[in-house]
Parts: sequence; structure tokens; C-alpha cells
Amino acid sequence: MSPGRAAAVHYGMAGLWALLLVPTLIWWPNSVLWVAFMSLYANFVGHLSAAKASRAEQEAEKQ
Repeated sequence: MSPGRAAAVHYGMAGLWALLLVPTLIWWPNSVLWVAFMSLYANFVGHLSAAKASRAEQEAEKQ
């Protein structure tokens, strides 16, 4: 995936999570399943970002 496409996907997902803030606060404040899903998503994206940063660092060291 190109860097521009990856950035677009990340901005799109950030927008989606911002939109999901309202229903989360109104309808799902006590949903354990929803909180677990958000936590798993945050962990997944965090590790994915760290892996991508690590690859970028490795490419920078090669040059």
C-alpha cells in the first residue's frame, strides 16, 4: 500500500471512530463487548503503526 493510500485509510478510520463517539456515549455506555472491541482495535492499530514505523526506520538505515 502506498504511503498516500495508507494515510487516507488512517484518516478515514479516524473519522469513523469520531462518528461512533456519539452512539457510544448515548446507547452503548455500559456495553462490555463494545469496550472490548474498541480496546482490541486500538491495540491492533497501535502495533500496526509501530511495525510500519520500524520498517521505515530500517529503510532509512539502509540509505
